[in-house]
Amino acid sequence: MEKQRILLVEDNAQIRENFVRVLERALAADPLDVAFVEAGSLAEARERLREGGLNAALIDLRLPDGDGLDLVRQLSNGNGRASRIPTLVLTAYLDHTSAARAIDAGARGALSKVVSVPETVEAIKRLTGSEG
Repeated sequence: MEKQRILLVEDNAQIRENFVRVLERALAADPLDVAFVEAGSLAEARERLREGGLNAALIDLRLPDGDGLDLVRQLSNGNGRASRIPTLVLTAYLDHTSAARAIDAGARGALSKVVSVPETVEAIKRLTGSEG
C-alpha cells in the first residue's frame, strides 16, 4: 500500500508534535504507512494543500486565524480541484453540537483530542480507506 499523507492542522505545537509522535509509532506497528504533514494555522494548511499529495486531513476547530470548519468545507468541496480530501475534526470541546457542525461542513466525523490512541488509529484507517 502506498504511503498515506495526512494533513494535521493543530495550532498548539506541543499537542501537534505529541500527536504525530504517538500516532506514527502506533500506525507503524499496525502497519499503516502514514506520513503526517503539519500545519499550525489555516494559512499554513492552505499552503500545504497547494503543495499537493494529501490523502486525508485531521483539523482542529479553533485556530488562530479562523474556524477549522472553513477548511473542512473547502476540502469537502474539492478545494477547486476534481478530488476531495476526506477530513476528521479534532477538538478538545467535542459535544453533539460540534460533531453535527463538523459533519454538516463535510467532515467524515469528529474526535476528541483525548480519545484513546487505538480509537484514533481506527478512525484514521477508516478515513484513508485502510481498514482491514
